[in-house]
Amino acid sequence: MKTLIMLSAIPASGKTTWAREYRNTHPNTYIVSSDEIRMEITHGKFNDQSQQKLVWETFDQRIHEYAKNENATIILDALNDVNWVRLQYLKTTPEFDKKIIVLFPLNYEKSLMYNAQRDIDKQVPKEAMEALYQKFEPLSQEVVDLVDEIIEVKW
Repeated sequence: MKTLIMLSAIPASGKTTWAREYRNTHPNTYIVSSDEIRMEITHGKFNDQSQQKLVWETFDQRIHEYAKNENATIILDALNDVNWVRLQYLKTTPEFDKKIIVLFPLNYEKSLMYNAQRDIDKQVPKEAMEALYQKFEPLSQEVVDLVDEIIEVKW
């Protein structure tokens, strides 16, 4: 069975930590990380947004590439913060037998604290954190109807 796990949260809420912990205990798990892809493409510049089109094309390609592996679990490690983005990935991944969304509670103050603890070159500017927090959408009924399970992580 192929499983797609979509993480959904604001920056610095624990998505990557959760994904790595999950991968460590579940064989055949692949993480597709927008941050890691951005750093590959921009030669280590975490906040360089100049190549976003290529980042997201690569993100999408890797989902389908890793899904070629039998019994693969693919974790989408990105904000996935608005419903149109969630729907895009849910509707364009028919090769998956099971689809899960993992939500992280919207705790803005805690995310600001975790963001400040990151290496300076990986910190998200406070103005961007605020804008992303304001932009985050609850799951729409259409999204809920397309997934098999919703998990809420409580740290």
